[in-house]
Amino acid sequence: MKTVAIIGIGLIGGSLGQALRRTRRYRVLGIARKPRTLREARRLGAIDRGSTRLEDAAQADLIVIATPVDRVVPTARKLFPLLKPGTIVTDVSSVKGAILDGIRRLVKSEKVHFVGSHPLAGSHRTGVKAANANLFRGSTCVLVPLGNMPVNAIAALWRAVGARPRTLSAAAHDSAVAVTSHLPHLVAHALVHTFAGRSERPLLRSLLAGSFRDGTRVASSDPDQWAQIMTANASALRRAVREFGAELSRLENSIGTLRLKTLLRRSHVLRRPLFHGV
Repeated sequence: MKTVAIIGIGLIGGSLGQALRRTRRYRVLGIARKPRTLREARRLGAIDRGSTRLEDAAQADLIVIATPVDRVVPTARKLFPLLKPGTIVTDVSSVKGAILDGIRRLVKSEKVHFVGSHPLAGSHRTGVKAANANLFRGSTCVLVPLGNMPVNAIAALWRAVGARPRTLSAAAHDSAVAVTSHLPHLVAHALVHTFAGRSERPLLRSLLAGSFRDGTRVASSDPDQWAQIMTANASALRRAVREFGAELSRLENSIGTLRLKTLLRRSHVLRRPLFHGV
């Protein structure tokens, strides 16, 4: 039975720990700064045992850094000198280029193997109390190897929790998620700010319906976390915003013309196969 050390026991780290323990093929060592986080994780079945000492992660066969984006490279910088050569490490960040750029120098000096991971699963809720053992089931997990690093061990870990691993380059990954994930979050915030900027806000509030609720749901996500993600993927996200702005302008210019119905019909048809008609 392999031991997996998970550094950072929040929504993703806790969900991964629960799912791995259910397979009965992995033991989970949780590493967190606060003892109460480890106690809660143990109570929720997310870890077998816990530690507040980063060096204890060196006992594991695989290590998952599940910290916020801006803590991944600093954590790796402290962790890698503690590990034996050949130790396999991954992360769970939704940005890969900035992470791999920072990790690359560390790997060369410490001879640690690193494969970036991004499980395309989550929630606007945060913390280990939001953990869900089924979070990754049926989802895609993008793997971004550093150099020619084999992905077998990390791919097996994600398959064990029900995810479908797919290997991409960092550039391809970051460009894609800028459109499919990071831009929708930015748009949700823009909708909320638009609502808040109107003088008749009490009236608008009384007329809120499902479309506004669904379109702004992800604006309830952790703002600190998402500011980090968007900043780390700034170049790709700015390009996505420009493309979105051009499409929004095209729709605006078509209002009151026959062109509007054509554009709406096109997006109606294009969306249907994306979510199996839902």
